[in-house]
Amino acid sequence: MRVLKNSAVAAFVSVLLGTAAQASSVAPDIIFGSGNANGSFTVSNVTTARGNVEIGLRAKLRYNDAGQPENTFNWDGVDTYSFAPTAGTPANRSVFNFEWHVNTEATKRSISQLIASGASALLEVDIDPTAGTNFLSYDPFAFGADAYYGTNATPNGGGVYNWYMGAVPGATVAQNSVNYGFIPGAPLGLGIYDIKLSIFNTQNQLLGSTAIKVTPVPVPAALPLLVFALGGLGFAGRRRKAA
Repeated sequence: MRVLKNSAVAAFVSVLLGTAAQASSVAPDIIFGSGNANGSFTVSNVTTARGNVEIGLRAKLRYNDAGQPENTFNWDGVDTYSFAPTAGTPANRSVFNFEWHVNTEATKRSISQLIASGASALLEVDIDPTAGTNFLSYDPFAFGADAYYGTNATPNGGGVYNWYMGAVPGATVAQNSVNYGFIPGAPLGLGIYDIKLSIFNTQNQLLGSTAIKVTPVPVPAALPLLVFALGGLGFAGRRRKAA
């Protein structure tokens, strides 16, 4: 193998690899269970009349070969997460979870206050394993939709769990981790799955969204940039129905 001797070239490649390995974190830390690492979120800051709402999505390996969860995201640094089947995945579960995040702290209003005013959120989960999409949509804060709640001061794993009657009063942060096996009609094997989280204002107008894609066969995040660097030296969401 040829060794790169030029220190400037080596530094350039190192910077590229470092950039690819960086993870987008959310605020606060992960509140839906201690030991869950922050980072690797596809994040969007949605502008509202009262300030920004931070939203994020990511996918994570839920079952490794031993059947245990890992802080493994296989993120390409943009919006795609990749996982191969494992021997530890139960028959009625998917190898991965998707994890969502909403933070309204900057608006100076709690999630329940924003919902009461008429604002809303929408999660769209793809149940078509092909390159096409067939979305199952739900409001993550509606009756029966569970989540963990807190504020910017909530520590890792310190969220208050609530599975009914909407957001916990006073909470400005909501997060949860959902296995695809919990989604009605969702395939559990290999496929290409799109997931989208959107925020709407009091007039039911879309303010902003973030979206991810989950695919099989993990690819090292740094590889595309490494190939690019060496070569230079010698990658539609459905409209929400009106309420």
